[in-house]
Amino acid sequence: MRILTFDIGGANVKRLLYDSRREGVKSDIFYFPIWKRKDELSEFLRRKSIRADAIGVTMTAELSDAFADKASGVMYIVDACENSLGTPWYLTLDGRVIGKGGIENPLELAASNWAASRYHLEKKYREGIFVDVGSTTTDIIPFGQRTKPGKTDLERLRMGQLVYTGFLRTPVSAVVKKVPYMGDLTRISSEYFAITADVYNILGMLGEYSCSTPDGEGKSKGDSMRRIARHLCADLDEVGEGHIIEICEHVYQEQSMDIANALGDVAQSSGMKDAYVCGVGSALGTRACEIARLGAHNLSAITTAHDNLPCLGLAELLRDLGKV
Repeated sequence: MRILTFDIGGANVKRLLYDSRREGVKSDIFYFPIWKRKDELSEFLRRKSIRADAIGVTMTAELSDAFADKASGVMYIVDACENSLGTPWYLTLDGRVIGKGGIENPLELAASNWAASRYHLEKKYREGIFVDVGSTTTDIIPFGQRTKPGKTDLERLRMGQLVYTGFLRTPVSAVVKKVPYMGDLTRISSEYFAITADVYNILGMLGEYSCSTPDGEGKSKGDSMRRIARHLCADLDEVGEGHIIEICEHVYQEQSMDIANALGDVAQSSGMKDAYVCGVGSALGTRACEIARLGAHNLSAITTAHDNLPCLGLAELLRDLGKV
């Protein structure tokens, strides 16, 4: 039995092949900025398709401003999938899988990927808090029979279950307004000069700088330092590498605190004390758990497939529902 699943995001497309005969999974993440390449989506998915007995799709890319609204975004993605993948199954917010003909309200497919992650976690760990620090956002989702997670992005933002901060693509000026410099906290420019990928590149925490850079230039540590210095309206030689590192450590701490505050709210409302952390920014998520005084279980250390949990959970759901 081979099950192929896709999680189509605004910046990345995740793919997973579940093969029961070989008792393994193969997971990939592809940078695909849909706001730039929307017209290429169908052909892109066709190239990334693999022979399988069933195909499943979940999505978050409908929120992109490439679409007039979320409903039209969902149906654009669905049509691209139908053109390139045959007749895949689509995940809904309440954990059902349906074909295109079963779509009554496109919004029931919008930002549904968390439901697949929750399915996997409840089967494996029963209950806890799921912390997925991605390139752009952080999901903080309570799971277990006694929990009530928000469904839509708006509900989850209100409940602290979605924090719009990520390990790669978040502008530095969205994390902090002031940074330490020469013994003082100094205001920074709010321009799109540097992103969190630059911060963690400088701190040696980044495995791969997989997204675009703000200025379209290089991805070396020196390039990242130059971009951070620009937030002080200065060149790198004016600021100095030592101060740049101090600034990055400050951004890391502030971003960790932001996530930790939301974690604390979710922990209090759910009564959960154990967090299960994954995603490209699992190190950031683990640090946030430490600040929030929660037990942190790093799923990414177990297998890289846990950095693609929506696809893994959807594959398991299709298998368990007999959709193969």
